[in-house]
Parts: sequence; C-alpha cells; structure tokens
Amino acid sequence: EDAMLEYLKVAQDLEMFGVSYFEIQNKTGTVLLLGVDAIGINIYDTRDKLIPKVGFPWSEIRNVSFKEKKFVIKPADMQSPDFIFISTRIRANRQILSLCMGNHELYARRRRPDTKEITQLKAQAAAEKSARNQERARVRVDTERRKQAEQERESLQEKIDGLERSTQLIRQGL
Repeated sequence: EDAMLEYLKVAQDLEMFGVSYFEIQNKTGTVLLLGVDAIGINIYDTRDKLIPKVGFPWSEIRNVSFKEKKFVIKPADMQSPDFIFISTRIRANRQILSLCMGNHELYARRRRPDTKEITQLKAQAAAEKSARNQERARVRVDTERRKQAEQERESLQEKIDGLERSTQLIRQGL
C-alpha cells in the first residue's frame, strides 16, 4: 500500500500522467491532439505531447459539447470565440465528453471543502495509519532488543564455556 502511494506520488508529477489523448483536426485540417486531464483540456502538436499549444483550464471553460464529428469548447469569457475541432470518429467525441465531465467533476470536488463525513473518515484513516506506524516501530524495537539479548546470551555462554575450561584445567592440575 505504501509502495503504491509512493509510486503514485512520483508518477503524478510526470508531464503526461493522467492525460488522455485524442486525434483531432482544426478548421484548416491540421492534425492535432486533444488532451484531457485533471487541470483542463489542452491542444498538442502531434510531435510534442509534453508542451501544449493551447490550454483551457477547467475554470476558464463554460461548456463542452459535440455534434456528430464537431467538438466545441466554449470559453467562460463570453467575448471569446468558441473553439471548434473535428474528430476522426463520433465515438471519440463521446469519450472526450465523458472524460471532460469526469475530470471536471473531480476538479469541482477538489475545490469544495470536505464534508463532515469525509473529514471524519480522513481523521480515522490518519489515526489508523499512525497506529500501524507505531506498531511497526514497536516491532522494530522488539526485534532489536531480541537481537541484543541473543548476542548478550551468546557472549555470556562463551564466558561460561571459557570458565568451565579453566575450571577443568585447574582441577586437572590439582
């Protein structure tokens, strides 16, 4: 569990983590990639999936929709023009819209304060994690103490064996 959390902490900082890419075309027919992630919607050149050409954070998007193969991003600023893209498949538009809805819901949830139940669950999880860590520490200390006791026992046994040999030599000398 801890290893998976550490992996996710590292992976989530990678540039392409959590981005779903879809092939689209702009009005002029240029092939581009549309990427949907937790932060928003980005448009990429097909040769560079790391640096978006245009980005639309969720906070700046008013609406996302599609009709047939046409995919429309409506900015929150009413003065800005709509961004229209053409996808290669209608099915891709459904997937894009579904991902947009899910990611936007998660975005909105992150911005809302936690409910009492969530706060209690988080506190309970933190307490359980603390208890597990304390138990691990206790087991570690007990293991170290056992090792030390075993080493002391072996050392004392060697001394006893040495004293018994000395006693036998003394008895033989008498």
